[in-house]
Amino acid sequence: MSNQPSRGFALLECCQEIPCNPCTTVCKTGAIVKSTLNSRPEFDPEKCVGCKLCVAACPGQAIFFQVPDLGDGKASITFPYEYRPLPVPGQEVVAVDRLGNEVCPAVVQSVDQRPVFNRTALVTLVIPAEYRDQVRFLRRLRREER
Repeated sequence: MSNQPSRGFALLECCQEIPCNPCTTVCKTGAIVKSTLNSRPEFDPEKCVGCKLCVAACPGQAIFFQVPDLGDGKASITFPYEYRPLPVPGQEVVAVDRLGNEVCPAVVQSVDQRPVFNRTALVTLVIPAEYRDQVRFLRRLRREER
């Protein structure tokens, strides 16, 4: 693995061909396109500028943002988090896969709540790089865990 941290990119995991296109509408660089309203989106990583608008806009929570190599064997994954309480930067949490199965410990790097995300918070976790293709969320926090 390189000594230089890698640049991030969106991960599109749309598994159904449904009439949906918020990701293409918010992508200002043309990195995400659909040939028809019902087709799955296609992604051009060379055009992605890492704005994460697509992550916040996807109603199916099927888009993530990954930095596969932060250095020191770490990676990060960003996903929408629409529950309360919100985690806080520096908080230790449990990262889970698509099915909610525990994968590894993680640390909350940031919680981004920009107005342009339309009230959707984007949470970024730092995880061991070996789990970057598995982690997609965090175990929901209970009020007393905050």
